[in-house]
Amino acid sequence: MAFGFLVQHNAPALGSLHDDVCDITVTIESMSTSETPSEQHSAEVKPPLPRAELRDVIDLALWAGQLQLQHGADTERAENTIHHLGTALGCDWIDAFISPNAIVITTLSGDEFRTRIRRLVRFGGVDMNIVAGVNDLSYRAEAHQSDRVHIRKKLEQIDTMPKLYNRLLVIVIVGLACAAFCRLFGGDWAAFGVTWVAAAVAMFVRQEMTRRYFNQFLTVVVTAFVATMVAATGVLLDLGSQPQIALAASVLLLVPGVPLINASKDLLQGHMVTGLVRGVTGALISLAIALGIGLAITILPVTRLWTEFAAPPNLFVDALWAAVAATGFAVLFNVPYRTLFGCAVCGALGHASRTFMLQSDLPAANHIVMASLIGATVVGSLGFLIARHMQLPSIVFTVSGVIPMVPGTYAFSAMLGILRIADIVGVGGPTRTDLILLGEVVPNTLTTAFVLAALAVGIAAPSLLFRRRKPVV
Repeated sequence: MAFGFLVQHNAPALGSLHDDVCDITVTIESMSTSETPSEQHSAEVKPPLPRAELRDVIDLALWAGQLQLQHGADTERAENTIHHLGTALGCDWIDAFISPNAIVITTLSGDEFRTRIRRLVRFGGVDMNIVAGVNDLSYRAEAHQSDRVHIRKKLEQIDTMPKLYNRLLVIVIVGLACAAFCRLFGGDWAAFGVTWVAAAVAMFVRQEMTRRYFNQFLTVVVTAFVATMVAATGVLLDLGSQPQIALAASVLLLVPGVPLINASKDLLQGHMVTGLVRGVTGALISLAIALGIGLAITILPVTRLWTEFAAPPNLFVDALWAAVAATGFAVLFNVPYRTLFGCAVCGALGHASRTFMLQSDLPAANHIVMASLIGATVVGSLGFLIARHMQLPSIVFTVSGVIPMVPGTYAFSAMLGILRIADIVGVGGPTRTDLILLGEVVPNTLTTAFVLAALAVGIAAPSLLFRRRKPVV
């Protein structure tokens, strides 16, 4: 239900009632004697849109922004898409406000203002093919290559199109990506195999629960529980020299990299509310992972979980496994086929750059946070250049490219410390008091947070430096 209000400078009157849109329309006759907002924003004079056309443009702009937000885009990109699409289709101006649960836009056409709200009722999972498709549609509209009818048809196709990659392929590739993390952490081939199986089984469980619309956090808890249960068999059977590494690597398919990176980007760009909410969401997902791990540990008689992580023997091996991990998560994020190689290159060079800095003698660069910032900047720069060449949003390359640098070892150590403080049975490790354990948990947690922030700053740096656009909203 919606109420339209027609307000004149001398008397108000109630407008018509509509069933499918929430609009506020304002007409002020006295504005004809002064500069209108559209003239302030643009020298181009557009003919006022008829009411029905303006309603359609608003609906299309909201739909485009909603699709991007529901599938992994940051707030700035969604706002720009809404603005560019609406103004390309005839509006003089569009202001957009995005909250965690809704999009609010105000449009101007001639002397008529209209405001509309659309709720964000679901998160459809990270889908870079949808983000790229909507982004391309926005640029086509700006180039006057698409009209409203064509854009509506394309949005319907984008909203309903199936995933690019077969479910079975996603299960296998995501398992392989987590196994690549195992190798990056210093695991042997036995741990590699256990991780692959555990992550693949967990991915299957996650897919089934998502298809049945289970709560997001419940899905994470159950998936982490299953991954830990399967990976713990390697510890129980004493497979390899350090089977405990499989426990850390097998749950990384759940890592909330996209929410946390988008949270940092939103905060950097001034979108405080959405940034904070996304950060809290990422933290809750991390706690859900810890809960799933803890539940599995209480059931299985595992007594050796504490382990030491090691780096790959050389930069080539490091880059190879980072490329595999980045490609696996690119498949999970449903990137377009033609971008897979670019995602692999970003992941390989970014992680190798970080490893090189960590192994260097430069005191300012061989710390994990600074090295991660440098590696993420490499990913951001490469993603920026490849995206510009392929005419795609850089997020398609940068998000999967920085996933291999997500601080999984620090996060896992922090989770184990929390479980030991909570006196979870079977965690093992050296005997320490709760105070000493707390002294280990806090640095690991803070390091995890600072590394994630460094990753966000690094991948955003090229855009902040070379795309200094005047804000459109």
